[in-house]
Amino acid sequence: MKLRISLVAVAVLVLAAMFLPRAQAPDRTFWTPYAQMDWSGIEHHDMQIHVHPGLGAEQYDPHETIDRYHEEGFTILAFTPHDYDVPDDHIESLYPWTRLSEIYETIRDVENPTEENRTYGEFANGPYQDRDPVALGMVSVDGSEISGPHHINSLFSSYTTGAATERETIELIRDSGGIGLFNHPGRYIERWGLTAHWYVDLYRRYDTMIGQSVYNRIDSHPGDREFFDEVAHILGPHRPIWLYGEDDMHNENTLGWNRNVILLRDFQPGSMHPDIQDGSAPDVKRALIEGEFYFWKPSEQYNRRSFNVIDVAVVNGTVTLTVDDPEKVTEVRWRTHDPEAGTTVTFHRGFELSMDQVPQGSVMVRAELESPEGTIYLQPIYIR
Repeated sequence: MKLRISLVAVAVLVLAAMFLPRAQAPDRTFWTPYAQMDWSGIEHHDMQIHVHPGLGAEQYDPHETIDRYHEEGFTILAFTPHDYDVPDDHIESLYPWTRLSEIYETIRDVENPTEENRTYGEFANGPYQDRDPVALGMVSVDGSEISGPHHINSLFSSYTTGAATERETIELIRDSGGIGLFNHPGRYIERWGLTAHWYVDLYRRYDTMIGQSVYNRIDSHPGDREFFDEVAHILGPHRPIWLYGEDDMHNENTLGWNRNVILLRDFQPGSMHPDIQDGSAPDVKRALIEGEFYFWKPSEQYNRRSFNVIDVAVVNGTVTLTVDDPEKVTEVRWRTHDPEAGTTVTFHRGFELSMDQVPQGSVMVRAELESPEGTIYLQPIYIR
């Protein structure tokens, strides 16, 4: 009798369980830096973040650097000379472009100790010439590559002197009103054995640091994509970081390999300098901070984008990517960091991604849209 009652009780419990709501895993939602954008009317403007414009033994003088990037269709250009090449006892930085001839006259007879004490006039191709970003239809950005000791791009700042430690350097960039990006991290992984947690610590301390390079020149450090994914995975959705590519241009061979596409509305040329109208320069800074840009990696030098991403929509747990010329796209890959394997994996293909297709352990995913001419790398989409 007791056995029969027990069996009946079990049967009742089983039936009841069938009709009770199932325990659900915590809801996961996509968060994208593009979420607040109204894509209608958005313009796509190519920016070069990292160039060396002639204060060292580079091929081009400052005005020639501007001319070459203008010829290649870039509308936003940041000068980032090495801090040790800037004679900061004589000039603050190579800025503004409208005073390049004056800057040349100031430093032409000054010796550069990093170039065997040759004067700036000796290794220049000739006197610098002024350029007006407004007349060229460009936004000019002040900056420097700081040896902090890790090379850090300082943008929207005239700060040009690296400190003894990265923390001190980042604080000086912050205090000068600039933003920072970690250039070519693979160099320091190889040379110094830096780990993802080294970067994570600095990101968590300083929101001044907005991201890190995934391509340097053609591809100096192929592991930088996987390394970015590892760092972004550890940081998670509450401290997003952004990816970018950098020409690190010293000569023609290193020009035109990377284009950061800044998403702007009503673009106006200018510069954040008192002598020049602001134009869209403040919007460029904001877009970099907020992650409202993506990265185009050409398959061959100088290749321009063959298509644009014109919408990243999240509706009912599904991300949908829209491009203006889908026939150009040969593959859309969705990538994420696999913490167990310690590598980046491709887990899905296609213009749409639903949450149930995302590995349970993922805290961020990103899309790569490939064409014969090159590949678009979207910013990470975080999972909250």
